[in-house]
Amino acid sequence: MSVSRDQVLNFVRQQHRRPLKIRELARALRVSDRAYSDFRRLIRRLVRDGDLVKLRHSRYGIPSDHNLVVGRISIQTSGYGLLAPEDGGADIFIGARYMKRARHGDRAVARLTRKAQGSDRAEGELVRIVERAEQTMVGTYVENDGISLVISDDPRIRARVHIPDDLTCGAKAGQKVVVSLKYSSPNAHPDGRIVEVLGNADDAGIETLILIKKRGLPLDFPHHVLEATEAIPEGISTEEIDRRLDLRDLICFTIDPADARDHDDAVSLQVLDDQTYCLGIHIADVSHYVPEGSPLDHEALTRGSSVYLPDRVIPMLPEKLSANICSLQPREDRLALSILAYITPEGELIDAQIAETVIRSRASLSYGEVQQVLDRDSRTIHENPAEPYADILMHMEALRSCLTEKRMARGTIDFEIPEPHIILNDQGHPIQIRARARLNSHRLIEEFMLLANEIVARRMADGGIPILYRVHEPPDGEKLAAFCDLAKTLGYRLSNPSRIDSIQAFLANFKDEPIGHILSHRLLRSMKKAVYTPINVGHFGLACDTYTHFTSPIRRYPDLILHRILRDAINDAVTPGQMARRARRLPDIGDLATQREIGAQQAEWDAIRLMQILYLKDKIGECFDAVIVDVRSIGFFVQLNDVLIEGLVHVKYLYDDYYIYHELQGALIGESTGTIFRLGDSVQVQLAQLDRQRLRIDFHLLSHTQNVRSKRRGRR
Repeated sequence: MSVSRDQVLNFVRQQHRRPLKIRELARALRVSDRAYSDFRRLIRRLVRDGDLVKLRHSRYGIPSDHNLVVGRISIQTSGYGLLAPEDGGADIFIGARYMKRARHGDRAVARLTRKAQGSDRAEGELVRIVERAEQTMVGTYVENDGISLVISDDPRIRARVHIPDDLTCGAKAGQKVVVSLKYSSPNAHPDGRIVEVLGNADDAGIETLILIKKRGLPLDFPHHVLEATEAIPEGISTEEIDRRLDLRDLICFTIDPADARDHDDAVSLQVLDDQTYCLGIHIADVSHYVPEGSPLDHEALTRGSSVYLPDRVIPMLPEKLSANICSLQPREDRLALSILAYITPEGELIDAQIAETVIRSRASLSYGEVQQVLDRDSRTIHENPAEPYADILMHMEALRSCLTEKRMARGTIDFEIPEPHIILNDQGHPIQIRARARLNSHRLIEEFMLLANEIVARRMADGGIPILYRVHEPPDGEKLAAFCDLAKTLGYRLSNPSRIDSIQAFLANFKDEPIGHILSHRLLRSMKKAVYTPINVGHFGLACDTYTHFTSPIRRYPDLILHRILRDAINDAVTPGQMARRARRLPDIGDLATQREIGAQQAEWDAIRLMQILYLKDKIGECFDAVIVDVRSIGFFVQLNDVLIEGLVHVKYLYDDYYIYHELQGALIGESTGTIFRLGDSVQVQLAQLDRQRLRIDFHLLSHTQNVRSKRRGRR
């Protein structure tokens, strides 16, 4: 007999006075010997998710029943820690003497002790380190009285790791190195061994390399993976072409950023005699080259996704596959999984065919080139490689407009939040930072890919075939209510936050106003994160009841595994046993893919932040016009008007008064002067300090102007 997550948790809650071991739980819940391995995995997953906690003598309980909290530790430079509970709520203060041997980012169990003096925040002490944040450390190699040490570059990690003389990897004093840490137990001091010498502190590109190593991102592929890649033939056999739908005569092309190296999607469009559109969405068939269980498959699963940094890409698959064999290069035969969607001129989907195909892209077009055609820019027509496809592109844009209108009508939330685009010189140094343009050519590809993802998800759901869905749960009511209160203080009213049409109208209210991007970002933060799971609960943000990721198998593992499942379904090649085996693996794969996606996003944000700091490094003391984009108890964050760079104005540098943070108003208010700093206020700031280790930018305030806002309490 197998049991569910809820059954386990309900039973353990009833037994809170007598925590049980796994075997005892299994007997009490009548888990069969055959299902015991799955039961153990379920218990481990519940512990990892923070729903259960492992107590003394390998017994398990609900954390709150034992005055315990599970969370991640954030160590501050002064030595104390803040534990962020995994089930939400305020951070728990952990004094320096109660930190045991915790390192920044460790997952730990804390026992609540009391409320902090003069505060509502709880205090606690660490009971156990459950999981170390990382098994490596980046730091500076030093020699002190004949003793070899590595000092972490992260000021929150104060430990000096001793390195035996025969494990220094030839490092020289002052060089940046990567240290492998080995713990005899989670609570023990680590032993150190230098596994890589990165170079000297002033080497070109060393900052990004250090960041990559800190994040534990794999730069090089293992030898056995490269060997497996080299064994893959570049040509396509006649037998493989013969068994597929041959679309090589169809006019299709890729549309990507100008500097893209991998092209995993191509598009085509035919206008049929009855004016119906036949939209082709052709996705590189990576699954043909990466069989399940192969070395390439294991490596792709471990990486989870490609990571896109301003100066480099860390691919999920080796370059021979990602940039050559699988990439839909122009004028080359390529294997694909294609969707041929039949759509009325009004944007109604009539039918869709999904097939294994062989295609030949006619051109590799950039977003800018396609946009010039859509704008009918006569100055560039003759030299624009997109011009021969102008008629097709204009029809594509007409179809895109219909699809967008229908999607917005059903309730999709469209956040217009600018992203920074960093321009680098030949040495990889940032010379310009500006908002990344979002053109109709971007929207065209986005719309077609959304449609493809929905078609595949619906086909799999209707067939009862287990897959990983891309789900986005409705927002947490409390967080959304807090956002509504904040917006109300600024003169904006979100009357019914549970309805998507109300959120749409709210966003439209201030779309063209300076505060629009700020509130859009705050609203986005109040919502839950999209995840990968085999349990389909729909996608709130897209107002879609069935959605998945299918269109990027070169750079996302969930797309790759979906291709495998889809190909088996097309060929009737899956047995009930295989389907059941895959279904058992999907929850763990979904969890891992979600974790890897979060890690990739954090690395990308850190790399952007690093480039912003490098861009500002010769601008200390310069003054900038800015706007307040976030307010917290420690101060307020500003975004510079001319470039998309944010930094902190710390409250300790507001010398004219004692400022108190008012959370409901999202404001700092002076106790004596009544001066208010709140979202959207214009300020002039001076660049004061840059911290590359903590990726922090500090400003000092020069002047402040409160924006005058019209009250919109009656508007929706």
